[in-house]
Amino acid sequence: MSDLLDIAGRVVERATGDEQVEAFLTHARTFTVKVHEGEVESLSSAEPRGAGVRVVADHKQGFAYTTDLTDDGLQEVLDQARRNARFASEDEAVGLAESQPKPEDVAGMFDEAQPDVDPNDKVAFAIELEAATKAVDARVRTVEDTLYSDEVVEVAIATSNGISNTFRLTEAWCYSVAIATEGDDTQVGFDFDLGRGLKQLDARRTGRRSAVRALSVLGAEKIPSAKMPVVFDPYTAAQFLGVLGGALTGESVQKGRSLFAGRLGESVASSALTLVDDGRVEGAPGSRPWDAEGVPTGRTEIIKDGVLTSYLYDVKSARREGRASTGNATRLGFKSAPHAAPSNLAFVSTGESREEVLRLAGRALLVQDFHGVHSGANAISGDFSVGVTGRLLENGVPTQAVKEVTIAAPMLEILSSVTHVGNDLRWLPFDGSLGGATTLVSEMTVAGS
Repeated sequence: MSDLLDIAGRVVERATGDEQVEAFLTHARTFTVKVHEGEVESLSSAEPRGAGVRVVADHKQGFAYTTDLTDDGLQEVLDQARRNARFASEDEAVGLAESQPKPEDVAGMFDEAQPDVDPNDKVAFAIELEAATKAVDARVRTVEDTLYSDEVVEVAIATSNGISNTFRLTEAWCYSVAIATEGDDTQVGFDFDLGRGLKQLDARRTGRRSAVRALSVLGAEKIPSAKMPVVFDPYTAAQFLGVLGGALTGESVQKGRSLFAGRLGESVASSALTLVDDGRVEGAPGSRPWDAEGVPTGRTEIIKDGVLTSYLYDVKSARREGRASTGNATRLGFKSAPHAAPSNLAFVSTGESREEVLRLAGRALLVQDFHGVHSGANAISGDFSVGVTGRLLENGVPTQAVKEVTIAAPMLEILSSVTHVGNDLRWLPFDGSLGGATTLVSEMTVAGS
């Protein structure tokens, strides 16, 4: 039994009467370095450790957290959660997860070598990443931002209902932001890499991809307005899924904050489209053996052959509909209570390579970056209208660079127009774990000159 799990157990054994008690603990070691012009711009490391405690009594829930893991500190946070529960609104659906069989581990979550990596090697990697970005082409005048970051985390949960689990994970990621200039034209390119440890990251490949993304849109111009096929590259496809993700939870639907509300069992996408959330994908950043309430994670088909078949549930939202949790509770660390969210969300490939999808697109707009996605995309109304940068495709071949155009269509119309999803899946580690692949939308409105 880990130290964290032992501490969690000491909290829940103090449950009294009919109350339910849950203790969720994390212990992390984090490291982040930014470099600029070959020098360290900033470096930070931290070791946060703490406990979040939930108490449920009389259909009321209270939450509190602490970094004081002494016996006195644990008693105080438990008492605070009890006090908070007394002032909470009554809700028949609140409650802790029921005891379940111990979940199977997810392979590949922990890199045994990562905790011992020398900080100097991490700094050297970041410097190499910046140098690799600039080395691609003389037109890459500078690298605006270069970052390497990692964490080693242990998580434990115990409840008075009999749940007692722990896991460890390591994560490492990096990114580079290239600035390319030619004449009076300046363009930005961004790319990233992620893995379970430093050795899984590739500084040269990431730097090159960042530089190429900036270089590829130098000389970009508007194109005439038209209705035409649009291709999302893996990065923008994942961003599009990020807009959809929050609307696919049972909680969002129950609160009337989803364009998918009331559509269960209906066709909401093309028959070529299957959308899956899978919390057990090896190598994906959102994979865990159990979710933030101790429920085993699994694979949920949200859209199957175009039909909406399920939402994503935590315990509370599932109970409101007489369903079981799909294992999709998440937290922002020990300082927050759980809520429903995707784990690893991705479209299932229709089998084609990226090159085949581009060829099938014919004359189309290849979208490499969104601008204003948070203001132009509304997961409640389904409106989607965002500025983009990319390339014009002619017979599937990228030609002129394109900027200052807007693509628009209702989200359900976009989903109904997806005809092909490539097999070049990449996981985007920002705003959740989102899997993007080259995705062909048969028609959207492109507003240009």
